Amino acid sequence: MSRIGTSAPQTLTRSLLLLERIIDDDRGLSLSALAGELGISSSSAHRLAVGFEKSGFLLRVGRGHYVAGPVLLRLAGARRDWGSFAARVSRPILGRLAKQTGKTVHLGVFEENMVTYLLKIGDRKGETISRQGMQLEAYCSGIGKILLSHLPVAERDTYLATEPFVGLTPTTITSAAGLRTELDAVRTQGYAIDNEEMVPGLICLAAPVARAGDVVAAVSMVVSHDGAPCAPTELLPPLRRAIGEIEARLFPYSEEAAG
Repeated sequence: MSRIGTSAPQTLTRSLLLLERIIDDDRGLSLSALAGELGISSSSAHRLAVGFEKSGFLLRVGRGHYVAGPVLLRLAGARRDWGSFAARVSRPILGRLAKQTGKTVHLGVFEENMVTYLLKIGDRKGETISRQGMQLEAYCSGIGKILLSHLPVAERDTYLATEPFVGLTPTTITSAAGLRTELDAVRTQGYAIDNEEMVPGLICLAAPVARAGDVVAAVSMVVSHDGAPCAPTELLPPLRRAIGEIEARLFPYSEEAAG
């Protein structure tokens, strides 16, 4: 972005320069540093940032730290990696969820017929095989089932045509017919359970992250890692609350757009 001419009103100039500095830095600039650069008071920088945050131009990622929000990225034509953006927004929210529940939490998306794990938070004693940035099969995980269940019908049929699926555990669904039935149920109920289908003893609960009804990612929680009896759906309320926070930060205008 080019510098603004000095003929512009001073307030507008400083506002646009503030946006310019933030969009050019992915790390999350502090308002105190920006105020010093622009020659304005911290209170003025705070007032500008709060206004821009409310309108979706900026996103607060920490105390006094901001990054470009969805509206600013779209207007600037910035080619930011959406996955990195989603992970940055979701990290503090899922961090709180992991701390509050004592569970390992994942954020994942569907890429090239696999689940790409954007975040993994709170792993205890290496209870899962996943790693941040890793890709794993979709048909045998909670996140994968969520994302597969919301694919367009033609794409889902193409995926199911790759059967038989490898049975990683005794409970893995390996047939197209069985997986189709499971995905229909997942889409109807709004959550998915990995019942020791990827790793023996590992039970996970997952739910979708959506924009105006379109599922773009999913979040999962490790409910049990030793095969102990559990009631996975008891964790749905905190999981859905966290996802609601993520959706509100990622898509601040999705409800208005849908209406």
